Amino acid sequence: MKKLLLFLFILTTGCLLEGTKDVTSRYLNAIKVGDAVEYKNLRIFPLIAQKTLSTQHYVTLDEAVDKGWLKMKEVGTGQIEFVEMKNTGPKIVFIMTGEVISGAKQDRMTKEDILLGAKSEWIRVPVYCVEHGRWVSVTPEFQSAKVLVPNAVRQRAKITESQSDVWEEIAQSQDELGIASETGTVRSNYQDAGVQHTVDEYARAFKAIPTLSSLTVGVVVTTENRIICCDLFAHNKLLQKLWNKLIQSYAMDALHSERGTVTKRTVEEFLTHLKDVRYVSAGTPGAGQLFKTESFYGKGSALIHDATIVHMDFFPTISSINDPRIRLDFRRDQRMDN
Repeated sequence: MKKLLLFLFILTTGCLLEGTKDVTSRYLNAIKVGDAVEYKNLRIFPLIAQKTLSTQHYVTLDEAVDKGWLKMKEVGTGQIEFVEMKNTGPKIVFIMTGEVISGAKQDRMTKEDILLGAKSEWIRVPVYCVEHGRWVSVTPEFQSAKVLVPNAVRQRAKITESQSDVWEEIAQSQDELGIASETGTVRSNYQDAGVQHTVDEYARAFKAIPTLSSLTVGVVVTTENRIICCDLFAHNKLLQKLWNKLIQSYAMDALHSERGTVTKRTVEEFLTHLKDVRYVSAGTPGAGQLFKTESFYGKGSALIHDATIVHMDFFPTISSINDPRIRLDFRRDQRMDN
């Protein structure tokens, strides 16, 4: 009996992963790379769908909080690695990896993408602490801080899955920016007047990216000779809703960088390579299916709902896109395609 159950589990898991590859492959095959938009040390390539990929409406964290639909609180007397969330509204709520919630006993960031179904029960959501020096309740419930953690923090969390590494990355970023935070909260990165002025300049320079086309569904973000992040969404409306948070997060990675040199051709090769990442079912306390994505050159995740991508991200671990391991692999793929 145990052998039969194990066989059925393996068979089901295999079918699930194969179906995931089909969903993501169809999605990535429908994407083309637009011309780069550049400002100072940040070069961003819009990713444009050649057809409508999803019509599902998703309410964001900020929208749900503003409507009074989303309730967020500590688990019991408090657990660093979990909080509880409940959607009392009639629409599905999407909460993105790295969004910051503030208050309660300490500020947190969501560890994974989460979908809260309409009129959901309380669910336990995995988080990271992003305020190392506080464990005192200041509000009965959490609120949205209306920011995404700096991209480097989101990348470090995704790659190492380590709370101590998250704290270390936040501390390092604050040292580089000359920020003194009494409790070490990541919100201080955005509250410094000088830093915010510079980040706002980037936000204005890249404001138009989601409106360049109604089919723009994501971006590949680069600085110097590095791809630092790829974010893809169900549709343009979801990208637009999250864009201000995203661009401020990306800008934090460019403040101490040099001008970008990554080409459109390299980004096209990178996207082709994304089709071959490995998928590992991660499970999710919310709706949909969450998968971790892994390859020798990076890590990410994909949240799938109703057989379509809600959000897919990827963070290269190799520092330079010119690293021979990536260039040789890209050329190998090109030869196979030819």
